[in-house]
Amino acid sequence: MKMFKLSTLVLLTVPAMAAPAAAAPVVDPPPTLVARYNFDGGATAGKISDLSGRGSSLTVRGADNGTVAINTEGAGRYAAFPAVCPTTGTCGRALLEAPNDVDLNPGTRTFRWAASVRVTAAQLRGKANIMQKGLAGADSVWKLQLTGKIGRAQCAMTGKGSTESFAATSARPIADGNWHKIVCERNGTNLSISVDGVPGTRATIPATLSVDNAMPLRIGGPNFGASSDMYHGQLDDVYIQLG
Repeated sequence: MKMFKLSTLVLLTVPAMAAPAAAAPVVDPPPTLVARYNFDGGATAGKISDLSGRGSSLTVRGADNGTVAINTEGAGRYAAFPAVCPTTGTCGRALLEAPNDVDLNPGTRTFRWAASVRVTAAQLRGKANIMQKGLAGADSVWKLQLTGKIGRAQCAMTGKGSTESFAATSARPIADGNWHKIVCERNGTNLSISVDGVPGTRATIPATLSVDNAMPLRIGGPNFGASSDMYHGQLDDVYIQLG
């Protein structure tokens, strides 16, 4: 008679491995308003207050007896710049200026700058710089300008260590005597413009393009040089936003 040896089967319970925790989504910080001027408070001792709580007041600067007038329209106010100078003679020029500030140097970050403008073709003579920080050919710059006698709006940038400029241009001219809201935005490798919500052309820019300079913020012109691209129209609701 054969004998069979019974074996005992032992089942081992292995604890289940915990699934790795999902990485937390990267959430960009909300946009931050770093400067805003709507001129409704007028000018006090040649100063126009910032409404963002982060920026500096604008100082009215003039040359040849030029100044920036604060005019009333309806329930609000706006800034009016000196008239176009005739081909001969010396005329008043003026601009608004705020000191250099870290918030106005976006580096490579998402950045938006905007203004409401009203200008006619008769108020244009070549380019007109509406707002900017920095100068073309000098370190780096971001700016909003009008080009040519038909007055297309243009957002332009030049990065540190480069002389190559990039520009996005409005779909239509705006020199028609009506108010238009112009918005410029740099987001990654895109530089874009819109006028009254209508997009214009886009420019592809290097992701490394960085704007960081020691120049002041200037509104209405780059400086008081003999051939400076001064702005001669009206302006309202200027704002600058990071992120």
